[in-house]
Amino acid sequence: MDERVVFLPQPKSLTYGEGSMRLNAETQIVLLPDAAEGALLAAQQLRAEIARATGLRLPIVKTQVPLWRNVIVLADDLAGLEALVSEEGLCDDLRKQGDQAYVVEIQPGRAVAGGAGLQALRYGAQTLRQVARQAGGLWPALTISDHPCLPNRGVMMDVCRGKVPTMDTLKWVVDEMALYKMNVLQLYTEHTFKFAHHPRIGEDCGSLSSEDMLELDAYAKAQGVELIPNLNSFGHCEHVLSMPEYAHLAESDVARWSLCPVDEEVFNFLDELYGDMLPSFTSEWFNVGCDETWDLGKGRSKEACEEKGTGRVYIDFLLRLRELAAGHGKRIQIWGDILLHYPELVGDLPEDVLLLDWHYGAADDYPSVGVFQESGRAFWVCSGTSSWNSLFPRIDNANVNIRNLTRQGYEAGATGLLNTDWGDHGHYQQIGLSLYGYLFGAEQSWTGGITEDADFDARFGRLAFGPKGDTVVEAIRTLGHLQAMDGIAMGNSAGWVRALLDEPLIGPMLDAIPDQAIDRGISDSAKALDALLSVRASTYDPISVDEMAFSAELHAFTAKKQRACEALNAQLTAITERTPPQEALAVLAEGIDTLRALDAELVRLVERFRAVWLRRAREAEMRISLGHFQGLRDRLALACEWLAERSAEIEVGEAPNVDLEGYQQWAGRYYILGEKTHERLRAVGAL
Repeated sequence: MDERVVFLPQPKSLTYGEGSMRLNAETQIVLLPDAAEGALLAAQQLRAEIARATGLRLPIVKTQVPLWRNVIVLADDLAGLEALVSEEGLCDDLRKQGDQAYVVEIQPGRAVAGGAGLQALRYGAQTLRQVARQAGGLWPALTISDHPCLPNRGVMMDVCRGKVPTMDTLKWVVDEMALYKMNVLQLYTEHTFKFAHHPRIGEDCGSLSSEDMLELDAYAKAQGVELIPNLNSFGHCEHVLSMPEYAHLAESDVARWSLCPVDEEVFNFLDELYGDMLPSFTSEWFNVGCDETWDLGKGRSKEACEEKGTGRVYIDFLLRLRELAAGHGKRIQIWGDILLHYPELVGDLPEDVLLLDWHYGAADDYPSVGVFQESGRAFWVCSGTSSWNSLFPRIDNANVNIRNLTRQGYEAGATGLLNTDWGDHGHYQQIGLSLYGYLFGAEQSWTGGITEDADFDARFGRLAFGPKGDTVVEAIRTLGHLQAMDGIAMGNSAGWVRALLDEPLIGPMLDAIPDQAIDRGISDSAKALDALLSVRASTYDPISVDEMAFSAELHAFTAKKQRACEALNAQLTAITERTPPQEALAVLAEGIDTLRALDAELVRLVERFRAVWLRRAREAEMRISLGHFQGLRDRLALACEWLAERSAEIEVGEAPNVDLEGYQQWAGRYYILGEKTHERLRAVGAL
């Protein structure tokens, strides 16, 4: 056994002692007499972890005076804890650091964990779970004294851009968050909730129900995770505003993006949505969104914006949302991007409004943190997993973003980190790909943004995936580095997904990706796939490993498609009227064979995608992501049809005429991802 077990997040103070504690069938997990009701669940989770590691099923005992040997004591009372630990002064720091501070002391024959309250007991128990996961039944003697830098540490999952997770998946997320000491979960929502007064909004979308949220809220709360409701209430209302019965609420009939801020009916509508959604949550907070209101002042509010100023119209709308939320017993959180355009107006917001400062790009400095600090308002910093607009998370970007934004926020007095996991344009990425980012955020928000990648990787792999976790991390790094290559890194996205869906004959990505990147895409995806398949049967988390393996398969296909389509484009471009007919026919025939072979492989990948999706998510809006693949299949078929027509012309004696500009006119416009939405926004001058 390696005595140097590791922890995630890294404790503030960790020292190793002499000897070890050996668990056996007589070992007891002990709760003190006045332990809170939730302490039992923490004890049961610890017992289950020990059982998985050792086969032992230890008894849980609540007793006035615990035995002094062969016990694991979980304490949520400082007086009781001080009487049990042997190191003098170990509990002194807990009084200063609050109810999330905890201690763990393992000695030969006895372990003690906990602090001043239930949450501290939970964190002590989760720390012992990490010991059991690595050390089995022989625990090294050690002492930990620990507390978080940021009191609020969480994840925001997008559940409305196609992928609505199953309840089992959402509970798995809560379980992972609890194990790694996160305490805030938000489910970003635009329409995927079953609103009792507006049932059409969430119809046929796999929407979450009030009962789902009541169940998840209770499940999360029992593990010390706060489920905060999240409903975008200004911009990002495209789905709702595309419905005829709600189209009149739009700021712009062309863009159909934001609600109109000067229409009184909008507030009545939102009040009804809030009334249907908010009672299912026990949190006092409510994230009303209000980011990226690109078309504000471009439609029905134009006159008001010209008269009062766009910033004033925006602030007045927020104040009305605050009133509506207060009527349902909630305080609001808002994304801070629009406020940065009007910093002089931030002071007009009441102090009970929490500002969310979001940034998803890697940077050494985020000046907006200083703006929100100077405002005197409470704020959180919000980083991203960089998993969206990509076939695999852009790890190199995400890690710098999460670490630096967390550190700067902590130093400026931010009270939380919300690490976001978006699903732009279909949410085709699997959740297992984001686990690394979730836990990297857990680490940085606990330590204050000081952990380097290599330090985290060594602990993450071992804890999340088991003894062969370093193999998984190596694959994650391999696939992650593919996203940062020249020609692939594209700001808030990676070019692989665009290359995957790109028009096969004339797509803009055909000239964008260097040969070296294609070579790496082929070789590195194969390397990562082999590594992942080698550990799939033995890892703690085979589903996440398989999801990563599927991502490797998509990368391999994309690189193959890119190379084949680049070659075909070059061959077609080289054909002129003087090209010998038989030579032109051979190129066209080979091109058709190439495109059909790509389509056949795509069919297999689509079925794999469907199976991977359904393990974790509801089926309903899978059609959005499947629509991307079907769009590519349709375009492959169309390209084959056009090439066949050119062949037919040559066969009846016409000169070769393979004009790709003519193909573009013949085939029509081809949209991928969010291009149609962006076109509508550009039409009103919003982008």
